[in-house]
Amino acid sequence: MNKTRLETCLELYSTDLLDDSEVFLELKNNAFYIYGGSHFGKALVEYFIEINILPSAVLDRAPKFEHYLGVPVLPFEQGNFDHKLPVLVSILGFDGVEQAIEKAGFEQIIPTLEVFKLFPQALKILNQCGVLWMQPPLDKQVDERSCDALQSLWSDSSSLNLFNKIINYRKSPSQSSYPLPEGYEMYFPTDIPSLYAYERLRVLDVGIFDGDTFAGFYERYGTCIEKYSGVEVSTKNIAKLQTRLKNMGLSESFIEVERLAVGLPEGSALKVIENDSASTVELIDSNAIASCDSAVVVQAGDLGRLLVKTQCNILKMDIEGADYDALIQAKTYISNHTPTLALSLYHRPQDLWAIPLLIESFAPNKYNYYLRQEGHWLLETQLYAVPKAMVV
Repeated sequence: MNKTRLETCLELYSTDLLDDSEVFLELKNNAFYIYGGSHFGKALVEYFIEINILPSAVLDRAPKFEHYLGVPVLPFEQGNFDHKLPVLVSILGFDGVEQAIEKAGFEQIIPTLEVFKLFPQALKILNQCGVLWMQPPLDKQVDERSCDALQSLWSDSSSLNLFNKIINYRKSPSQSSYPLPEGYEMYFPTDIPSLYAYERLRVLDVGIFDGDTFAGFYERYGTCIEKYSGVEVSTKNIAKLQTRLKNMGLSESFIEVERLAVGLPEGSALKVIENDSASTVELIDSNAIASCDSAVVVQAGDLGRLLVKTQCNILKMDIEGADYDALIQAKTYISNHTPTLALSLYHRPQDLWAIPLLIESFAPNKYNYYLRQEGHWLLETQLYAVPKAMVV
């Protein structure tokens, strides 16, 4: 079979014989598609607009808008498309995407990681999209002094190598610097010594969501769980957790869940509006609290108090950006009791270095620190802090 010009272009690019300007000659204006209308798909549109080459359309299974910067966003399964045009895939983390595009009749499909290689400038746009750690400007996404201080803190080569790869990706995003996620179930790495190695587990799950992490703990350590407690702001998620417990044959009382928001400024609360399609969360002050329907107000809680109450030996936390401030509330408990910590480092750019350094300041030389990448797009970057006293 004869190779298409684009396939040849990809091969040449991989041997560094072409630069971006030559690749662009292969993509004619209004003669290619982008598959996926999320953040990287949008970044690709912005990049192609900059270089005066527009895609024919963005294709998406469930479009949230009809156009993006003048480019049509069309339902993938409903459109009448030219299947001979190349399709640049912008999605990661979902099985069967390329197969579905091929099944629809498209002949030239460029996988997302190859798109990274061809158009790394689009990654710079993505990395300033304003979502979680991807905050502009790029030069604020790495604190050299703090990152240097972390070099000696990591307890294995995998953590050190991953940390440096994340730093390199933030500085100069490309396919080669992009950290691929691990293949295990999130929160349960198999290569960290003495992780969760307690005779009796007392877990505080802050941001328990619908109990997905609890299910993982129960599958692995069910008979060893002495107490499992949770914190969650969403009534929908709490209802889903209760359904999960019922489906697992467990009583709703197996997990004690509090509807609280930790890590908030003093005198504030969260206003949480939940509906069928999405939820909105707003930080409100004491004046606004008084005027709100109590059903939508989630009161502030103190993580330190919750730790004392539960006497947990494992703290798992993922609370959308309030993690650092919540940990400050937990200083005394962490310093005195050194629970195992499973913490998220991807909500803010500075969490990557600020949270490990904060924990070390609370409990100097008491923890072994491990870093693992458990999701695409540098989301689900996890810190595991294991008490040195646990390691035999």
